[in-house]
Amino acid sequence: MQALCQWDVQHDESPENLREFLAAHAEVAGNIAYAAELVESYWTRRKGIDRRIAEAATQWDLARISRVERNAMRVAVVEMMSERIPPKVALHEAMQIGDQFGGAESSRFINGVLDPILHQLRSDADAKDHTG
Repeated sequence: MQALCQWDVQHDESPENLREFLAAHAEVAGNIAYAAELVESYWTRRKGIDRRIAEAATQWDLARISRVERNAMRVAVVEMMSERIPPKVALHEAMQIGDQFGGAESSRFINGVLDPILHQLRSDADAKDHTG
């Protein structure tokens, strides 16, 4: 989430800067690889992920959502789509980030946006399973 926030501020998507940032901020080496994977996965699918968030945040323009909330949700959607961790865990972690780094209503807002995305991803997966 912090790396995505940095990208939001600096508009610098270079892989070298990402690696430097993660090396300076990750306490555990394994976390660096996972964080880089999340950021790169977001970057590859950013238009679709941002579209999902914008559609679920019905009364908000994506650019007006705080950086913390926006990037916590981006990470959560990447994790939900990858299914590497249970989607509900990704949603809960995003809410915790909102509690820790966002405003008083951040976790509630994040939950309100991510819950419909989670349901849509599940519906998409169910439809895919039934069609082959």
